Amino acid sequence: MLGNVPVAAVFAREITPGLTSLVKKLEQETAGSDNKVGAFVVLMTDDEKAEGKLKELAEKENLKKVVLLLDNPAGPKEYHIAKEADVTVLLYEKKEVKQNFAYEKGKFTVAEADKVSAAMKELAAKAEK
Repeated sequence: MLGNVPVAAVFAREITPGLTSLVKKLEQETAGSDNKVGAFVVLMTDDEKAEGKLKELAEKENLKKVVLLLDNPAGPKEYHIAKEADVTVLLYEKKEVKQNFAYEKGKFTVAEADKVSAAMKELAAKAEK
């Protein structure tokens, strides 16, 4: 069950190079974890072409483990995603948020994706002990 293992929950308003980089890194982490790590990405938009864009991302990056979802621009109410945040990442384990990253539009770069990925790897390593 997601939530007992380390999970990266990513909420984004658009697909950017930084988001694509993070998704690729999360796919590597989850694919090599033997189901000990999970990840999902929620694209929060009312863009009618969003579903096609997610399918294209999944095919292009050969995603098998990272779950891609669509939601309205406000995102899921229970997550309280800030309106100002273009990308929000929650790293949680056993249903408790361990780290929270939020980025304004244009601030989530490949370098920031690397930082989030490193934090996820660290959380996963701690969970294995």
